[in-house]
Amino acid sequence: MRVEVKKRAQKYMNERTEKDYNKIDKAIALLEDWDGDIKELEGRKNEYRLKISPYRIIFTYIKGDDQITVTKISTRGDAYKKG
Repeated sequence: MRVEVKKRAQKYMNERTEKDYNKIDKAIALLEDWDGDIKELEGRKNEYRLKISPYRIIFTYIKGDDQITVTKISTRGDAYKKG
């Protein structure tokens, strides 16, 4: 499975400390194997979240596709807000 990180999510990662950047980067790499604390978001079709405290990685995946798209990375308080 291929993982694509959108520009907005990459920018958020780049603004983190090196330690946090590496933590998020390793978590994104685990998405290829669908590994980690992953749950489907209620009320949103094909959207999931990966929890890696204190961050939430929001991504889309359509069953049958071979691609995961990371659309947003944020802390818990802001991660689930639309937009």
